[in-house]
Amino acid sequence: MVIRTRSKVSFLKPSEIDWIEADGKHAVLHAGRETHVVRHTLTRLEQRLAAHGFVRVHRSAIVNVDRIKELEPWFHGEYVVILKDGTKLTSSAAHSQALHRMIDAS
Repeated sequence: MVIRTRSKVSFLKPSEIDWIEADGKHAVLHAGRETHVVRHTLTRLEQRLAAHGFVRVHRSAIVNVDRIKELEPWFHGEYVVILKDGTKLTSSAAHSQALHRMIDAS
């Protein structure tokens, strides 16, 4: 991933990204303690990163599967997705199917 700011151009490997959240017309990439804002839609990032082990868990969040520590069952087939760094995200029912497929494949 190429991250452009006013003062520099940075490069970020997909494996360094923990999760991504939507923020209006931008997306915020969370990589360890750093965050990077890019001007891409979550749909576009989801398509680019699916081959690198990312899964959409909510209309506003994509997660690197390698960063998932636990899935806690929530209401109506949803999950609380707990990442290795302690971040908690809630999956939506519409996107929990991808998590179900991931669990079934294991």
